[in-house]
Amino acid sequence: MDTIETSNRSVQPDAVNYRNFGPLDQAREGYIPSVVCHVMSSVDGRVKTESWSNPYKDYNFKTIMADYRSTAQRLETDAWMLGTTSVKEFFPDHFDGCSCHKAYKDQLETYVGDCSSDRLFIALVPDGDVKFYDNRFHGDNIICVVGTEVSADYLEFLESMQISYVFAGPDGKDTKTMLRALYHNFGIRRIALQGGGIIDGTFWQQQLVSEVSVVVYPGIAATEGQPSIFEATSTMPAGQSLQLLETELLKDGCVWLHYKVWK
Repeated sequence: MDTIETSNRSVQPDAVNYRNFGPLDQAREGYIPSVVCHVMSSVDGRVKTESWSNPYKDYNFKTIMADYRSTAQRLETDAWMLGTTSVKEFFPDHFDGCSCHKAYKDQLETYVGDCSSDRLFIALVPDGDVKFYDNRFHGDNIICVVGTEVSADYLEFLESMQISYVFAGPDGKDTKTMLRALYHNFGIRRIALQGGGIIDGTFWQQQLVSEVSVVVYPGIAATEGQPSIFEATSTMPAGQSLQLLETELLKDGCVWLHYKVWK
């Protein structure tokens, strides 16, 4: 595929065709991917696994987690996403480059790096402070969502790793801008939003969730202050409701609940 060279950067101009998720004429202005909130929680709605009670003696925790992953595959998404807190749990090292100069003007455009994996992993790192050691996570190529105020060094670091990035406003939290960029530049039509509770709550508040998929773990947390599936910083908007699409009894005591969101 032909590339465009700008300031030592390699940008693929028609990544929708490159990803082969549909004809270019479908990528019309304003289109965004469908977002499926997929999460595992305890019976009382808590998402931190370390706070859960132990499973019943005949249940196997590895089997339970495998069921969670297999239900995610059944949702047939093009990419999956983690919020900043969850990303830093998996990538705890801090980027140690120079932060003295903000991104240059010619860097403030979507960069398409290695996108050869079947699915993509979207990491919300608005401050540009997470250090990666590979351009894949669990086999899926990484796309970083950053703010326009990040350092030039951080963007150069991502490019050196062939890690793609998109911008989401100055603070990296403009979700609609992010979703439009993911749709138009990467051909992403359907995203599994896999937490944590803060980012789930943000998408719900902005009425960007199309489906909710919950695997209920056979245990409880009953711990004050533990995050839940949706964490809101303000009152949740009215007018959204859930229609049950399917339920399924999984192995080792788990139940899968799958809903459509009506707005």
